[in-house]
Amino acid sequence: MKDREFLIWLHERLQYVHKESPLNDYMHKLRTIIRATPKDQDTPNINSYNSLKELKKALELADASSTD
Repeated sequence: MKDREFLIWLHERLQYVHKESPLNDYMHKLRTIIRATPKDQDTPNINSYNSLKELKKALELADASSTD
């Protein structure tokens, strides 16, 4: 699944499965990101993490090392 297709799937799941209002600010943000995502962009499922907590920690470490 291409990145844009995945983001659309995520939006639809939030709206129709979890009953999130499409008028919420984060839904507007998600649609903006969908529009800005190139049609053929495909991010491979490598370098993934088992939790968002692990990912955030890795991002913090990467950000800290890039500012040094």
